[in-house]
Amino acid sequence: MNRFRRAPWWIYAVTIGALNIARQIVFPPTRVGTAVTIGLFFAVLAISFVVVTGVRALVTPRGGE
Repeated sequence: MNRFRRAPWWIYAVTIGALNIARQIVFPPTRVGTAVTIGLFFAVLAISFVVVTGVRALVTPRGGE
């Protein structure tokens, strides 16, 4: 059975924090609107989840198969 396993919560937190800092440098909230800032935040959340989960799936060996 192919089980969906996520990485530890702190990996997501560190990745989201780092990407949000980069986002604020590239797209400063003072230069873009509030709606764009909120949209970019949710885009960072989605991208972080996909990337961290994908990397974990590639790095972690499958057990019991």
